[in-house]
Amino acid sequence: MHFDQTNLSDSCLQLHELLDANLLLPQEYQGRFTNHLPMSLHALHSLGASPDRLHEFFIFYGRRFQNKKHANAMQTSPLPTENWLRLRGQENTFPSLLAYFNGIVASHGMEGALRFALPDLMPGVAAAAFHGVIRTAHAFQAAHAGELAAALSYWACRWQHLMEPPVAHPMIGFDNWARLLVAQDPGRYNDGELISTRMSEASRSNAYLGLAGALLPAASLEVRIAELAKLAVNCYVARPSFTTLHLVTGFRALRTLLPWIQDSETSQATVVNCFVAAFIVARGSTTDIEPVVVPKPQSWAEVIKAAISSNDEHVVKLVHACRDEAQWYGERLYLTAATQATIT
Repeated sequence: MHFDQTNLSDSCLQLHELLDANLLLPQEYQGRFTNHLPMSLHALHSLGASPDRLHEFFIFYGRRFQNKKHANAMQTSPLPTENWLRLRGQENTFPSLLAYFNGIVASHGMEGALRFALPDLMPGVAAAAFHGVIRTAHAFQAAHAGELAAALSYWACRWQHLMEPPVAHPMIGFDNWARLLVAQDPGRYNDGELISTRMSEASRSNAYLGLAGALLPAASLEVRIAELAKLAVNCYVARPSFTTLHLVTGFRALRTLLPWIQDSETSQATVVNCFVAAFIVARGSTTDIEPVVVPKPQSWAEVIKAAISSNDEHVVKLVHACRDEAQWYGERLYLTAATQATIT
């Protein structure tokens, strides 16, 4: 599916052409590692990368997919509306889901597709270490219909619902809850496993069962996401890891998609559960690492320039997320986090 490119700038045209090309690439590589290319391309574009730099990054990253089968191109009939929910969490269903969501985006528009799909995707927002929601947010901001359909399909096929924790009585306010979460013994998690696998394991831990259901609801989902986003960036600065990095980028994505997410205590509980599982994994994976020396923040111009020239997709996405979150929430620690990512 191609987006109407009539009114796009040259830079946007290049982004859309590369996103079109990415739709012919696999969604994952080397044992279920997520294809970060579409997210990184939008992040680079948003940071101000030139069309030439976008193309250069596409070529560099695309080498990971040489001689790989393009399963996305498989022809399949669209699903009946009631059947797509049965395919959530089934990793081989991407082609069928893609055909379905291409139709949904075409008939409902991009905002309508989010309004249609997110209620049934949000309970599995842990999907692929938040990459389903992250890719969806980037796709929507890139205004690329085909990429949005692919992002929703990826989220659906990797849909991951974590264990429901018991509700504590009495429940705890956020500040006290956060202190308990930071202080808890997370156990140990195998760094060689995928983050999503470790999150599933963490959801069976005593720390998760004792704290995920113990947080008092906030006034709104927007408030809850803001609280957890602040905790995520604080934790990343104190002890950077891939897992805390995905909390920062994941909660930026959730904030971006807030207009299409139901504002309910159920939605709050879902994001809290995912946060706690990921946080436990991060702490359990880095317990033996000495606290880092926090660098003096560089300027945003310096950090963004470093990110644009980087071939590390995680650096690109984190700097983009930190820049966006700083603009939304205020500076806080976002410039420090972005500096850490670009100098390590």
